[in-house]
Amino acid sequence: MIDYELLLKEFGKIENCKNLESEELKTLDYKFYKDSIVWEIQTELTFNNKNIDVVFYLSFPNDFPFVTPKIFINKESYHDLKYIPHINEDLSICIFDEGLNLILPKNDFVGFIELMVSKAKKIIRDAEDVHYKKNEFKREFKAYWELNYSKSDIISNLGFHSINENSGEEIKGIKFTNSYLSNYEYFIGNNDADFKKIKEYAKEHNCNFKEVGILLIENEFIEPPFELTFADTLAILKKNNNNYNKFKELCRNNDFDCVLVIFINSNNSSDEYYGWTYQNAEILSRKKGGSRNISSKIDHLSNRINEKKSATRLTFDNISINRLQLRTTGYTEKQKSVAISGLGSVGSNLVFFLKNLPINRFNLIDKEALSSENIKRHLSGFSLLKNNKVDAVKNDLKNTNPLIEVETKIKSVTTIIQTEVDFINDCDFHIVAIGKTMIEEFILNQVIEGKLIKPTFIFWVEPFLASGQMLFIMPNDAEKALTFIKKENYDYSVLSNSENQQDKTYLIEGSCQTGFFPYSASYLIQFLSSIFPYLKEHITNNDNVSRVYSWIGDKELLSSKGLVITDFGSNNSSFQLIRNNL
Repeated sequence: MIDYELLLKEFGKIENCKNLESEELKTLDYKFYKDSIVWEIQTELTFNNKNIDVVFYLSFPNDFPFVTPKIFINKESYHDLKYIPHINEDLSICIFDEGLNLILPKNDFVGFIELMVSKAKKIIRDAEDVHYKKNEFKREFKAYWELNYSKSDIISNLGFHSINENSGEEIKGIKFTNSYLSNYEYFIGNNDADFKKIKEYAKEHNCNFKEVGILLIENEFIEPPFELTFADTLAILKKNNNNYNKFKELCRNNDFDCVLVIFINSNNSSDEYYGWTYQNAEILSRKKGGSRNISSKIDHLSNRINEKKSATRLTFDNISINRLQLRTTGYTEKQKSVAISGLGSVGSNLVFFLKNLPINRFNLIDKEALSSENIKRHLSGFSLLKNNKVDAVKNDLKNTNPLIEVETKIKSVTTIIQTEVDFINDCDFHIVAIGKTMIEEFILNQVIEGKLIKPTFIFWVEPFLASGQMLFIMPNDAEKALTFIKKENYDYSVLSNSENQQDKTYLIEGSCQTGFFPYSASYLIQFLSSIFPYLKEHITNNDNVSRVYSWIGDKELLSSKGLVITDFGSNNSSFQLIRNNL
């Protein structure tokens, strides 16, 4: 329990401060922590060679010291200083990066508060350095571009993009009209393949769209405030006659809210895209019996009704696959592609792991639909029942990132191999999760004959998930793999291959065609989690040695079911992963 009275008394020896009562807090409009203790700190500092008085507010969270207090600058104090880097729209001051795992000094809270106030003063004093101030505004441009500078100011983080900075292709855009797409109104990019994916995703979600005009200009924004009226934007555009003529052409051919002026803020070796549009422009109607005195459509933006209106400032989030991987892992990797045959319980849950690897293309093969008995251990759930399994899994992948390329075939893999084998061969790997020995043998024969040419993974599980198996097979080892899986008694089975066990491992729910092999979803995830590091090595790190991976299930469960276990199963521990070369 923090003794705030004692803390205030001790800190009062350093700075002039007081605790604000609830009635005083009601008169202040700051985003303090809810029901928090707030101190007012009156201090002074040197700014532009003058001593100035400054008032700070320190808001303690209820769970202090596990959460850092917030410090705010008084509105009147800030009025003559603004704008200063690292002071937010709500007048809170960025003292510490909230993403860091800060550990506060539990035995010296007075020293910690003194440090916060000292840092707040330094942030203000640093703004005296014009060069520093310019660089900090550039580095933190997004924060200041998205500030509301007045009640009439309009900002919108409703754009996203996948622009390839190394491509010289023209930037194009679309506007989503009847509804936003995942809370976005605009998409811009310079890759036709990405546009195709976004448009297909929009159609699947009943989101209409239309083309917009794009004008790319140089970034002229150095220091806030960045509020823009229609007249301000026209003044910027008129500085470059070529840009202004292009803008007039775009306005002639598009509605004003379908004209986007964009620019780049280059920061931290990456390009950020911003811009503006005109979402509330009014076109004056022609007076009856008279003229409008408008020579060009663009002139409507500078008429007496529109000229002082605020342009809508736009921010475009980067959802390109490389950027998201860099933002997640801290580095980029070469993207791979996989074909997956079988999207049942094993195959669909495998996708959950695969989509976290640098894979930007999935070719999915399965002829069956998702039924109610599947949903307990399938990646997809109730909302996608009666959809084809490939479409259900595609939905999950596309919802992760619509720029992932996903193609589907609602056919058996044997048909695909006979009629559209390139659907598999065009990918880097072929993953088989069907659990049918005859089909696995057929696939391996096709590899031996040279019809299938890529490395192959084969997955299957035993009933009650007594074991989970993964074979990684390089094409040259397909014959060896075929001989291996054709053995009557597979070397790494945990359950004995005995006919009198079938009534215990193949359960009938009711009438004909209701039989199933039981295994729990939790054990399935445990198996896939154990196997994932090795799957990753083969896919991303070019481990090209053919291997057999065998995961041992819960042997206590098997014993409780009265099941006979093989010598291999008896000689290894539950939940152990055994690796062998093929």
